[in-house]
Amino acid sequence: MLLAGLLTLLLIATAVLAWGLYALLSGNSQSGNQAQRNPATFIAERPQEAANEQQVLVLAQRYLTAFLHHDYATMWSLLAPARRALWPDEQAFAHFWQARFAHYTLQGFSLGLPSRLSRWIDPETMTSYSDALTVPVSLQLVPDATLSKETNVPPEDLHPASIYRNLPFIVQASPSQGNEQPHWYVVAGGPVDPEAPILPPPQPAARSVAVPILMYHHVSPAPTHNLLDYSLTVTPRNFAAQLDYLKSHGYHTITFNQLFNALYFDAPLPPHPIILTFDDGYEDVYRYAVPLLQAHGFTGTFYIITGVVGNAGYMSWGEIRNLLAEGMQVGSHTVHHISLGWIVVGDPQLTQQELQLSQATLQQHLGIPIQQFCYPSGEPFRHGTSLEQARITTMLAADGYVGATTDPGLTGWLQQSTRPFALLRIRVDGRENLAEFIASLPAFS
Repeated sequence: MLLAGLLTLLLIATAVLAWGLYALLSGNSQSGNQAQRNPATFIAERPQEAANEQQVLVLAQRYLTAFLHHDYATMWSLLAPARRALWPDEQAFAHFWQARFAHYTLQGFSLGLPSRLSRWIDPETMTSYSDALTVPVSLQLVPDATLSKETNVPPEDLHPASIYRNLPFIVQASPSQGNEQPHWYVVAGGPVDPEAPILPPPQPAARSVAVPILMYHHVSPAPTHNLLDYSLTVTPRNFAAQLDYLKSHGYHTITFNQLFNALYFDAPLPPHPIILTFDDGYEDVYRYAVPLLQAHGFTGTFYIITGVVGNAGYMSWGEIRNLLAEGMQVGSHTVHHISLGWIVVGDPQLTQQELQLSQATLQQHLGIPIQQFCYPSGEPFRHGTSLEQARITTMLAADGYVGATTDPGLTGWLQQSTRPFALLRIRVDGRENLAEFIASLPAFS
């Protein structure tokens, strides 16, 4: 009885220390919701959970403190082995973080409330983690003199704190054996993670990477009734065959963050990288394409027309949120799918409404920064003038977008750091057979 009592007191003391450490780390950043949570009640009712939640706070403190002091070796040691495996070595990891924040002074960070995640999917590998712990982290940093002197600097570069708020820092314990204590690893670094929002360099080095970006619309078994619908609709059977080919030939789907990390900061890419995109936000891709992507361990990016969300034939907000939970990405495709050709010059106010309102609506409903865009009908990059193209890219950058994909016409797979708003895509036509699909891909050695 005495031993049991001592063990209980020790456990409660550990939990109290966890909450004390949390209060110390979080400083004055505590929210109103946090104030409503009674630590004494929490400790009495859930001492083990409180002790576990200490781990995410301790690791977040160590990881972010190491980052502020450019101690990349400590950061590397805290990463989960699966995350370290994405880098050639520790030196490449350190080089990337030096390059990514080369134009910023790092001032500090703050932590929110820890919580449990029953499931989290890594969008870069599509690995599913269960029983992870997370804490929102905000990073305080300011641009250096180089950025301050530049003209036409993107707003996120000058005000990075606006998008580096409450980003999820996630840890998981390795399986324990017997009475051993589990070892906790970082699986997502919050603001110091490759999937954190991109801060474009003011003058990116000229660099190109071979990354085919495939463009889909419908994935559906429903019969089509005209030539346009036929060309825009890939059957689930054909889509599965295309994914089978990609999987068997060593293709790895990547996120747009991975693409821009490679273009801007020389980050590594997996062998045979490829991006799969789906335009318009049709409900059939949620029903048929997403399960096939999951079965193959592939991610995808879904461009949403915000003005039709929830309409017949289109995804709902709940389905779009579930895309993110399943490791998918989301980008903007305007509010009304208006072709942005001549109107970018003739009606710039309407153009800005389509760009800004779609982005703001997605951010409001999904709670994440939206940095990727897709031109409806590819305009003005199919038939537009160089003036129209220059105007739309300037608007996109000023609105906080980082990249935009075209709609063939213009096609290819060589993506360039100097043309982030003219990323080339390959249109997947519903009329083509598997051999024609394969012929549209680059001949990787």
